Amino acid sequence: MRINFDLGELAAFVAVAERMNFRAASEALFISPSALSRRIDRIEEALGVRLFDRTTRRVSLTEDGEQFLTHAGEALAALQNAISDVGDRAERRAGLVTVACIPSVANHLLPEVLAQFAKLQPDTRIKMLDHSAPQVLKAVVEKQADFGVNFLGAQEPSIDFAAIVKERYVLAVPARHRLATLRSVGWEEFVGERFISLAADSGNRMLLDNAVAQAKARPTTHVEVNHVEGALALVRAGLGVSAIPRLALTGTSSKDLVGVPLTRPLVSRTLGLITRKGHRLSTQAEVLAKLLVQALKKAGVAQNATPKDRRKGASAA
Repeated sequence: MRINFDLGELAAFVAVAERMNFRAASEALFISPSALSRRIDRIEEALGVRLFDRTTRRVSLTEDGEQFLTHAGEALAALQNAISDVGDRAERRAGLVTVACIPSVANHLLPEVLAQFAKLQPDTRIKMLDHSAPQVLKAVVEKQADFGVNFLGAQEPSIDFAAIVKERYVLAVPARHRLATLRSVGWEEFVGERFISLAADSGNRMLLDNAVAQAKARPTTHVEVNHVEGALALVRAGLGVSAIPRLALTGTSSKDLVGVPLTRPLVSRTLGLITRKGHRLSTQAEVLAKLLVQALKKAGVAQNATPKDRRKGASAA
């Protein structure tokens, strides 16, 4: 048998069966007694049986009515539980923002941004996925993250890539290194240095390899590491030099490490906000995304300072 009555008629039946009074049931449902009677008539007609014995003084369930009440009550309770569960899940999702970021953003910009966000949205929980560029892209594509900050994704058909800032790569060297005072350095100028490179499967390494494929000369890798932070630790220890995105030097004292802009060829990457096409961010996610964009733009302005400018600024401070 097909179900050819609606939820309102089912609710009307249960309301009358629980109260055995049409007027009380109509008041509970906020409808008129006549409208309630029409609902009961329609459900009885749909089922082909009488559910109630009605007189001017008394209402009682028929045998069919008693049998149907058992199942109808269970059905309404199950539906209510389903509605509550969906509502709870939606509420939990609304209170959580998941952001995927490449490590340089996660380590150097996101902490300050999250501190600002906590003041604006104190009840919102944050999940941070600090991954390599390919993994950040995958997290957004596969709906593991609400949005991401990445330099990959512009060519991905399912992704909207909103460019934020163009970031140059620099040669990270110890502050007392012979190259530290230069305004820029070509790849051929440090061929003889011990070079610390990033892992072959990292987004940074792929970008660097593509950019310098036509360079006249390039250094030989002496040490390979998985992450930029690892490369910086080795440079800091005097074990070599490394090509890294300038953002990774944020917060580093110029008395410790210096980033010299790379030239011949110049290498850069465009950082952008990535979201799934057609996906609308929640209010909380939108706030966090805007704060991140502002921080990235501010960091981009700071990148224009030369090594000499940065040392002057450090001395003045």
